[in-house]
Amino acid sequence: MKVAKVVATCFLPKKFIKKSYLVGDPLGFFGHSQKSDNDIDIINLIKFNIEKEKESCPGADRDLIIVNSDVNSLKGNKFIKKINGMKIPGGMVRAFTRKNIGRSFGSYNDVFLRYRNKYDFFLFTEDDIIITNDNYLKIGLDIWRKEKKCGFIAYIHTTKIGQWHWEPLGLNQKTALSCHGACGLVSSKILKKIFKKHGCLPYNKGTSREADITHGEVAFPNSILQLGYKLIDLPKDLSLAIPAYDLMRGIKYKKWPNIFEFFFFLFKSNMYKLFSKNEFTLKIYLRSIKFFK
Repeated sequence: MKVAKVVATCFLPKKFIKKSYLVGDPLGFFGHSQKSDNDIDIINLIKFNIEKEKESCPGADRDLIIVNSDVNSLKGNKFIKKINGMKIPGGMVRAFTRKNIGRSFGSYNDVFLRYRNKYDFFLFTEDDIIITNDNYLKIGLDIWRKEKKCGFIAYIHTTKIGQWHWEPLGLNQKTALSCHGACGLVSSKILKKIFKKHGCLPYNKGTSREADITHGEVAFPNSILQLGYKLIDLPKDLSLAIPAYDLMRGIKYKKWPNIFEFFFFLFKSNMYKLFSKNEFTLKIYLRSIKFFK
């Protein structure tokens, strides 16, 4: 059995997020921390991915495929060429640069097109989410074998889809389910079925960030559900996909909120809905919550 671990990257600065925050349904700390201000930061982030890969024992042989969406970074593109062909325990690094269309989800499509007949499974993630710990692949593959109609194993978590995505994707309450970051494990067999139906792995062909989320992050795992397969979570208390910025700082990642965090989030959300009805009350609300952060 051959497995490809796919890491999507891009040499654009990322929005600074100091702490992972609560998001999704069910609610969890799935809005991950991140900090990459320039090309050097992102090069170091990719190096960190590779070092973590060398340290872990995934439980199955795999190649690490790093795919770079081209933003004309001379340093970044040169680094991608340099690491291509690097040997790692149980496999090698394959790295290439592609046209920057559809963000990470366009990258996933390009990787599949290039290697669809070489690998039996693909594990998708982004450079700022590190899938680590020993047996991170064996755990997923074991779940795959046990679960009937398994289509995608979410390595962050599944989530109900917000109604603003329903109309563009033709969803309803029964079908509105996806996975955070489209991060997870899927077989080449199922990906080929998606490709046959859609002509690609779903991603946005334009330049809108919101459309990238709707037609990529949301649509990709959901397209597997639409084929009649199930989106499966890892065991509730098992965290295999960790924010890279937390790992770099030695911060222990917590997936689920405690009771206080859960109800405080609901309180803030309801207060926002109440005060956001006009600009004046919204300003008062936003100033007041600074004292509770």
